[in-house]
Amino acid sequence: MSERIPFYPNTGDGTHCYQAALKMALAPFDPKNWTYEELNKICDKQPGKWTWPTASFLWLLEQGYEVRLVEEFDYRAFAKKGYEYLLKKSGKEVADAQKKNSSLSREQKWAKRLVEHAGFALDDRIPTWEDLKSYRSRGYSIICNVNSCKLYKQPGYSGHFVVPVSVEETSIILHDPGLPAKPSQTVLRGVFEEAWGYPTDHEKNLVAIRKEG
Repeated sequence: MSERIPFYPNTGDGTHCYQAALKMALAPFDPKNWTYEELNKICDKQPGKWTWPTASFLWLLEQGYEVRLVEEFDYRAFAKKGYEYLLKKSGKEVADAQKKNSSLSREQKWAKRLVEHAGFALDDRIPTWEDLKSYRSRGYSIICNVNSCKLYKQPGYSGHFVVPVSVEETSIILHDPGLPAKPSQTVLRGVFEEAWGYPTDHEKNLVAIRKEG
């Protein structure tokens, strides 16, 4: 099914991996060639900062998309406690990286709006390899957040969005917007699972989108 999802790279500053991933995910359902400026507005992108997907979830719901979130993330608790919630859930390394590279106060406001939206639905559990296979086989576009350092066997943590385009039993094909950009990259299951579930499996996440017609 990889031919259904075209590849789009990150921009030169390296802070638009989510915009690139969203552009790829939208392509099977929307003929519009979204610009990064338009995607920045959809995502409430702040200059020089990482992008959280929360604002785009609201936009997708308002555009009539089916949005399936599978992750152990308490959006209500995050909306109230911000950094403190991240610290308790994900540990100091991840929480500090998000605090440094994100506008947490803005993200807390988006989280509050998301949980108040009538269309919001969260499958509050750890997503599995079978979930990846199932959603792709049913025609959903998938976006996952991973630790790109772990994906490429380097030390440290850097949150990064990739688009799974084909899922087999022992490997996965990803569109990785970079940097560097790596379209249709084959990654062994064990390597992906480590990057996806960093620092523990409780960090695994999956957003699947689809639009009828």
